Amino acid sequence: MSPFSFYEIKTQKSKEFVNGVRKTSLACLNHPEIHFFLWLDEEEKLKQVQFVFDENLLEWEEGRKGLVASETNRKTGHVSRKSGSQKGSRTIHSSRDISILKKGLQIIHTAELPDDYDAMIRTNLLHPYLKQKNGRTQKPSEDSSSS
Repeated sequence: MSPFSFYEIKTQKSKEFVNGVRKTSLACLNHPEIHFFLWLDEEEKLKQVQFVFDENLLEWEEGRKGLVASETNRKTGHVSRKSGSQKGSRTIHSSRDISILKKGLQIIHTAELPDDYDAMIRTNLLHPYLKQKNGRTQKPSEDSSSS
């Protein structure tokens, strides 16, 4: 069993389409704080993914090139004390920290995902970042500069 084994959270709301898409969630059995949020159209084509881990976020959206890495305010320490700000709520802040991307891709690479979502997640999130070395596909963390 992978250290990151995911299952779909099936709810009535995850079956409802709003503006042509539905949102479903995948939770990690071994690490309950790690989630995927997937937006799919009526043909079950992936439109958007948010992958949340360790108060970090990787986001992919159809039509946008690459992944966007972000951190939550809980990680950065930027917790709002303003009136009207809900205690415990998260805000997302863009980050240029490449280690967020590397760690997220490592988790996804080793994850066991539900069959219905495995190929679409890996194709859109992992494949653009996998490197080729001597005709062999490498994990995102492997160094491809040495021969």
